[in-house]
Amino acid sequence: MREAKREGMLRWQTTWAVALAASALAAISSSAQATMRYHSVELSGNIETQNLVRHQSPDELQFVQNRNTLRVRLDWSWVQNGRFLNTVDIPFLDRSNVFLLYRGAYDGFYDIAPGGRQIGQERLDDIVGGPINGNQMGTLGADGRLKQGLYSRLTDSDRTDLKFDNTLREAYIDLKLKSLPLSFRLGRQQVIWGESDQFRLMDIWNPLDITWHAQQESWDNIRIPLWLAKGLWDIGQLGPLSNSFLEVVYNPGDFQSNLKLDFLPRPWALPFPNPIRSGQLLQVPLGTGLFAGNFDMQGTTFRHGDFNRNPSEASEIGARFHAVTPQGVEFTVNYLNTRARKLGAGNPLAIKIDEVDLILNRSAGSFAFTDQPGNPIPASTALIKGKTRFPYTHIIGLTANYFDDNFTSAILRLETAYTTDAPFQTVEEGKLPPAKLCIDSAGGLNCLATVGKAGFGYDTRAIWAGMLGFDRPTWIRFLNDKSTWLLSGQFFWSYIPGNVSLLRGVASGAAQTPYFTPQSGPGSKSLGVGTWQTGPYAGAMERVQAGSCLPGAICLGSHTPDPSGDLFRRWEHLITFAANSFYRGGTVVPFIASAWDPINDSVLFNWSVDYFYTNNFIITLQQKFYATYGSNQPSNDPWEAGGLLDRRDETGIKLTYQF
Repeated sequence: MREAKREGMLRWQTTWAVALAASALAAISSSAQATMRYHSVELSGNIETQNLVRHQSPDELQFVQNRNTLRVRLDWSWVQNGRFLNTVDIPFLDRSNVFLLYRGAYDGFYDIAPGGRQIGQERLDDIVGGPINGNQMGTLGADGRLKQGLYSRLTDSDRTDLKFDNTLREAYIDLKLKSLPLSFRLGRQQVIWGESDQFRLMDIWNPLDITWHAQQESWDNIRIPLWLAKGLWDIGQLGPLSNSFLEVVYNPGDFQSNLKLDFLPRPWALPFPNPIRSGQLLQVPLGTGLFAGNFDMQGTTFRHGDFNRNPSEASEIGARFHAVTPQGVEFTVNYLNTRARKLGAGNPLAIKIDEVDLILNRSAGSFAFTDQPGNPIPASTALIKGKTRFPYTHIIGLTANYFDDNFTSAILRLETAYTTDAPFQTVEEGKLPPAKLCIDSAGGLNCLATVGKAGFGYDTRAIWAGMLGFDRPTWIRFLNDKSTWLLSGQFFWSYIPGNVSLLRGVASGAAQTPYFTPQSGPGSKSLGVGTWQTGPYAGAMERVQAGSCLPGAICLGSHTPDPSGDLFRRWEHLITFAANSFYRGGTVVPFIASAWDPINDSVLFNWSVDYFYTNNFIITLQQKFYATYGSNQPSNDPWEAGGLLDRRDETGIKLTYQF
């Protein structure tokens, strides 16, 4: 009865939040006004509420978002025709503008805090990841099976921090010189390069915040602006080339990793728990039982590697040349010297393990398995020392588009990029760090001998990625006899030269290698899912890993190159298709898109409809489906187009008022 009442309250609160937002937006939409202007200052923005449910089956709905957002934009033309505020002459400036964009958001999901577990890649990810709310210990039933506990990896403080967004997203000054064809943009900004849609290649200056709503919203929403200096030299005519310019971008010390990411139980996280969380259980074949992994990343995270945030260690510089040929081919040549970024099917999680210390007499608590109630097994500590790495790389790119009026009546698009020194995990024997057997004594840690090697080493590789695409307006009379459909298709590829058979990622779901499945394991012990009973992780649920290979796992004797289900292929491909049109004078705008990964047997399909109740008030309905086909196993597709997000279909409504 208690659980039923809580679910009923959750539905009531969600319905109330949607109804309140709809009523408020509908009320203010009736008095919609244009952008506010005062002399040279313009003020605009929007108020938005978005509510989403996730469903792994039609009869199983999970509320995951009640995000309410305010955006305010200020444009100030403070220098016009060389005069500041129309009073002071500035001899070297023709014009200058100030741009500010503020975003504040509140997600009521974290206050409603449903107790159900977030849906991961596989059902065991749900269990290990934990729910949003609750810190109670898991329990064992009379049949020896684990009952759902309420242990959460998020504290109350975590949820408070996560539910608010209060950011001055962009703040920059545009400057156009009077006597030279030079212009500058200085400040916190987004830099947009490239031709591709939905999936990025050369558009990699700004990291993506996939904790906002995975990659499922416009790039403008999830790009993370950086403090940059951008200069543009408008060359104009250069021999036979027209509309040519050279753009140079410099980051003086604000490098950030390619993705801002998080893990279960956050709803907009990667669909598995943190792969370097402490408390993971490793079965090491030393006759000493289990070891609890304790990660020491030496101050580094997946957001911040082993470098300091200063101009000498966290700067970037890049340039692109743009021109149009006499034949009508518009192209850019791009170069970027930066720390490692995810390109194509590259690895966004780069860990370099230095060593693993197996500390025999430092107890980490006790662990009870689902099929062994009342029989806790003690675990010692495995101290795993490492760092996340973002080495400096060179990225070279080319983009082009051409309108083919003779044969296809389409805009043909090309984008390709090549990067050096992209980081990977490897199981190559010579690159595996050592594992040492240690005793924790009064005099400190005494490591006796090297007894094996850790599961993962570190390596860097080159990656070549690209895209061929088209855009074509097409009449489809039986669907719309008054407006064309814009059809867009793209073919992506990613290629890793050299031997890729030894490369691994760390994105294994809880049903993949090297985890034991419930009711299985070596020898007479049946391993699988269990609960920490005592110690620093009491209440946390974990899976037991074979000690053959994972970060901190030990490889003894013959090396088995299977530390992870996250394997890499030499070639990866992705095919996307999108279409949109206009109905009822542009007040109804449908959009459909799909992404098919033929290598990893996964697919994404989504549709949305924007209804402009007024020019300022927009109602958006949206639906996304993810699927893995041809196999019952989860798919770690590197594009996150379907397999990685299988079981996470979603339905949503968004209400937007623009002012």
